[in-house]
Amino acid sequence: MRTDQTQKAGRAGAIVLCMFVAMLFNGCRGQSEEEAVAGVFADMAARVERRDADGLIGHLDADYADFEGRDRAATREMAEEYFRRYRGIKAKLLSSRVSLGEAGTAAAEVDVALYSGVASALRKAVGFDGENYRVTCRLRKSDRWRLSEASWEYVPVSGLFPESLQVLRELFPDA
Repeated sequence: MRTDQTQKAGRAGAIVLCMFVAMLFNGCRGQSEEEAVAGVFADMAARVERRDADGLIGHLDADYADFEGRDRAATREMAEEYFRRYRGIKAKLLSSRVSLGEAGTAAAEVDVALYSGVASALRKAVGFDGENYRVTCRLRKSDRWRLSEASWEYVPVSGLFPESLQVLRELFPDA
């Protein structure tokens, strides 16, 4: 009987060890390219909130151009102007859809909610959910992923990706 219990305990220990090793390997797997691209957008949103124009521009390729023809320098000026004009900017990445191309290229569509600190304080009282934008961009990877082209447009709540709506509901449960 003792042997039976010892064998069962040994098997249970082996199963737990195998599960631990499997979890360890899953946790150590490298980041996918899609996750790396999505990480660029998450970092850009954080840099907007920190009013870090240099860090934001660091994610733009040397020959970057947006839909209005702004290059890196003009984009820096635009960002700095917004930072001077608006206090407490909040940028919440709602979702991103990434499509990898050939030879280190990618295309992405990103839903972002933007609001200011004042709106942040009022959002619970009045159900304000900020302004939502869809950013469409192309990226290239040399040493890391950088945006080479970008355009953006206002998107009403009804036009957001379904996965973005879920995140928006979590951010603004009373809206």
